[in-house]
Amino acid sequence: MDRENKKNFIVYNQRMAGYLMQKGFVLIDMQPDLKKTGRNVFFFKDTPQLKSAIDEYMSR
Repeated sequence: MDRENKKNFIVYNQRMAGYLMQKGFVLIDMQPDLKKTGRNVFFFKDTPQLKSAIDEYMSR
């Protein structure tokens, strides 16, 4: 992943990441979570549309 690009949004919840991908958002990268063994973190491009979709997910 390009660490120079700070315009990524990190998702720590696998179900939310799946929801975002079903809504058409492209997964940029996935890496092991350094704080929680056996879990992953998911990187998406940070856009207003992504934030809106996250708000929709959180209000379900």
